[in-house]
Amino acid sequence: MNLNHFYHYYKSKSGGVSNLLLGSEELDQSDQGEWVRYNMNAVNANVSGVANPLSSDETVEQLDFEASTVARIAQTVTLTAGTEYTFSVWARAASGTENFRLRYWDNVGGSGGGSAFTASATWSASTGRYEMTFTAANSGTFQMFIQNAGGTAVSRRIYFWGAMLNVGGAALDYVKTEFPAGPSNPPTAPMEFGDNFAGVTAYYSLRRFTKGEDNNAIRVRRSSDDTEQDIGFDANGDLDSTALTTFVNEETTFLNDTFDGTYSYTAALGSASVTGGVLDFPDTSNTIVFTSLTNTLKTQQVRVTFTILNYVSGDINFENYSSGAQGTTRSANGTYVETLTIASSGNNNFGFSGTMQGQIDDFKIEQLTADGAVTTWYDQSGNGNDATNSTASEQPLIVDGGTLVEENGKAGVDFDGSDDILNANGINQGTNDYAVFTTISTNNTGDWIAYSNGTSRTGEGGIALFGSAPTGYRPRLWNQSSASITHAATSSSGQTLHSVIGDRDDLSSQYINGALGNTVDISSYSAIDLSNSGDFTIGSGFGYTNRPSNSTIQELIFFDSDQSSNRTGIESNINDHFDIYTP
Repeated sequence: MNLNHFYHYYKSKSGGVSNLLLGSEELDQSDQGEWVRYNMNAVNANVSGVANPLSSDETVEQLDFEASTVARIAQTVTLTAGTEYTFSVWARAASGTENFRLRYWDNVGGSGGGSAFTASATWSASTGRYEMTFTAANSGTFQMFIQNAGGTAVSRRIYFWGAMLNVGGAALDYVKTEFPAGPSNPPTAPMEFGDNFAGVTAYYSLRRFTKGEDNNAIRVRRSSDDTEQDIGFDANGDLDSTALTTFVNEETTFLNDTFDGTYSYTAALGSASVTGGVLDFPDTSNTIVFTSLTNTLKTQQVRVTFTILNYVSGDINFENYSSGAQGTTRSANGTYVETLTIASSGNNNFGFSGTMQGQIDDFKIEQLTADGAVTTWYDQSGNGNDATNSTASEQPLIVDGGTLVEENGKAGVDFDGSDDILNANGINQGTNDYAVFTTISTNNTGDWIAYSNGTSRTGEGGIALFGSAPTGYRPRLWNQSSASITHAATSSSGQTLHSVIGDRDDLSSQYINGALGNTVDISSYSAIDLSNSGDFTIGSGFGYTNRPSNSTIQELIFFDSDQSSNRTGIESNINDHFDIYTP
């Protein structure tokens, strides 16, 4: 291919190739939002001694990614729904081979995609250009990312040149573009936490970690049939509560008995029985009880449908014997629908009783509302520290009796103060500093533990957030010898942003809603290993149901580093989203 044909400047002309990205060779430009940077160590222009792949000009940019899977540079473009686009760039590893991704994010639809690549230490016009193709699902603004690789977070140095976005299913002849002088209205950096703060060890939240990642927040089990489903985020980065409640409250058939073979009833009084494919009440003193429905969680609504045939005399009621709720008295042929509330726990016995002489057919019970229990709270940081619990009775709720659990208008995970707990492996404190930020609401009258980094206080170390009403929160740090240092309790109630930050050579400080509560001297702990051999737990202490928390938690962020310099920014970021307190 002729080099002059391959390499030409962008000019608007009918039928010509267009590059929809600006500054295709100015990846270092970020002062006015041209290529916005997230979690980058550095972006250096015109690297000395590195020629671009199409000429001897030294116009190559060096991108130094932080050890973060969300490290990237991004540019905002406007695309058209249903149109196919190809995003391309030349890339070369500074040494060896380096992995990276090209990605897009649909600001309208709130989702994205991308492709992963491996750059070698050389490039050429034929082998050094990497491309991905996608079709825009919506019309509006998109963000195009040159991003660090996924998986394990590793810092990388990669050379890039010639970024291009063109219409079509393949990368077309390269078109150079430049930024106009003084661009106006530059893109605003997204408010997602991971776009602004790096080095997170674990991130449990009901909001999206970064705008550029299409993650899930939680995995939910519905109580009606124990089906599970992952729940992600809406276009605004909040938990997709519509998808959540739609899934949890999907109508589920408990029982569907046409009395033509296998019958669900467990007891009959009088002469009631199944005869000729129908439930027969041959006289006026009959009762029949159906198979119990087990519901170990909260009160639910069910819909009952049945048909009365060959009515002779008397009347009949359908009822839930466990709760005493009765349907309407029926005394004629017809198909009837009842809506009843089943008991809050245990087995629910249903049945028909009354003085009716006649028959019943096509008996069905369908669940209308259910509980949604969290089986997994995903660690969105990419470090794999997911918090899980496979025991149904110990799973906290996010939908209670068909209704979303909320705190101040935002979804929350509700721990019952009895035995609810989620467990994660891999968060070991070691000899590192620490910082933990928790959005929590509690009205508990006894002791509880919001989180605990350690399975016990005997033979290992960790950090936990204790609380009790009315005295409030008190972080505690302990070592392998079970010696502990505990903060004084700071009074708090209702929804609270709690922060604890420890410099192991100096102080541990706790903050309530951005204000300093108190500090303790932890310098004697600077060389003590606080690693634990077991779980990081949410909603209870020391890896099992010890001092369970009666609380609603919306976000828990854990660092194995001192975040004192970032504290006010982190707290503002959290408070801006959850609107907990007035700064």
